[in-house]
Amino acid sequence: MSSRALDIVTDVPIREDHALPSGRTFRFGFVMEQQAGMRTQYLNWRSVVQSEPNVDAIFVPITYYENGGWIERMRFLPYQVRAIWRGNLQMKRGLGGTAYDAVLFNTHIPAVYYPPAVRRYRAFLMFDVTPCQYDAMARWYRPGQRRYRDGAIARWRERRIRHTFQAAVGLFPWSRWAAQSVIEDYGADPERVFILPPGVDTDLWHPDPQQKPNDGVVRMLFTGGNFERKGGDLLLRWARETRRRNWELHMVTLDQADAPAGVFIHNGVQNNSGQLIRLAQQCDLFVLPTRADCFSIASLEAMAAGLPVIVSDVGGIADIVEDGESGYLIPVDDYEALHDRLEYLLDRPDLCRQMGQRGRAIVQQRFRLADQVRRGLRIMAEHC
Repeated sequence: MSSRALDIVTDVPIREDHALPSGRTFRFGFVMEQQAGMRTQYLNWRSVVQSEPNVDAIFVPITYYENGGWIERMRFLPYQVRAIWRGNLQMKRGLGGTAYDAVLFNTHIPAVYYPPAVRRYRAFLMFDVTPCQYDAMARWYRPGQRRYRDGAIARWRERRIRHTFQAAVGLFPWSRWAAQSVIEDYGADPERVFILPPGVDTDLWHPDPQQKPNDGVVRMLFTGGNFERKGGDLLLRWARETRRRNWELHMVTLDQADAPAGVFIHNGVQNNSGQLIRLAQQCDLFVLPTRADCFSIASLEAMAAGLPVIVSDVGGIADIVEDGESGYLIPVDDYEALHDRLEYLLDRPDLCRQMGQRGRAIVQQRFRLADQVRRGLRIMAEHC
C-alpha cells in the first residue's frame, strides 16, 4: 500500500490551500443517510457547505422510510427490501434529472444498492467502515440479523460492493483502519483514497469554565445510543462496586437502565443540542468502553469540550486519541483496564485538565469541521 494512501489528513496543512477555485460555481449533490452519527455528519456538512459561495448544493437525506408510504404498507415484503426500495426512490427524487459536477455519498450503502448513481455521476463515497469490517462486528449492531456468508446472495453482494468501491472517482474513509480495508479487501486504487475524518465544530463544542459547578464533585460523561454495545453496563458495574464518593456519572443513551446512586440517565438528548454541549462542559471526564465502533464522533466532541477521554481501542478510534496524552485507549471489553484507568484519573484532577487541554488542541489542529469539509470539497472540485 502506498504511504500516501495512509497519510491521514491531519498531517497536511488544511486551510487556505484547500479553498475552492474562484471564478467557478460547482454543482454538488450530497446523498446523506440519517442514522445516528450519520445525521450528525449530515448536519455538520450542510452547515459548512451552505456557507460556500462557490458551491450550488443539493442535499438528499436518506431515511429508508416514509411514514404511511405505500412501500411501507407492503408488509408481505421483507423489511430490508422495502428499505432499499424506499432509499432508492428518495435518492432518485432528491437528485432529480439535474447534472452534477460530483455527488458525495456519506456512506457507501446507497451507492451499492443503486448502481446507476455511480455510473451517471462522478461519485465520491465516504465511509467509516467497510462491509467486511462491519460483518466482523455485526452481532453488536444487528443482533439476530441473518448474514449471508456463502451462496449466491453473498457472491452477488460481494461483487456489487467491490465494483462500487472500484468505480467511484474518490473514496473518503474516516480512518487509516477503513482505508486499509478498502484497498486490501476490495481492490480500491490507493491513489483514489483520501482519509477524511468527519470533523467537529470547535466553535460549538468548546470548554466553558462557567458551566462547571465548583462543588468538589467529579462528573463523568458517557454518550452511547446503544447502551450495551457502547459498554454502558461496564460503567454501571464500576458505579456499583466503587467505594469512592463525590462523583456523578451522566449517561446519554437511547436505552433505559437501572441506575444506582450517583448515575443519571439522559434520554432524548439530540445531536449537537445545547443540552448535550452543556452537559459535556459541566463534566470532567469522558468514558466510552465501547465493544464495537468504527470511529467515535462523541469522543471528538468531548475532546473539543476539553475533556480527557477513556475509550476502547477499536475500529479507527486510534486515529483520534493520543494514548497517555489526551486520554487512554483500553482493550475491548476489559473491565479491569477500564477500572484502573478511571480510578487513576479520578485521583489526578491536574492530569485530567492537562489531558483535556491536549485533546482540545488535537481537535483544533486535526479535526476542525470546516477544514475537513473544505478539503473534501476541494478534492471533489479537482476531479471534476
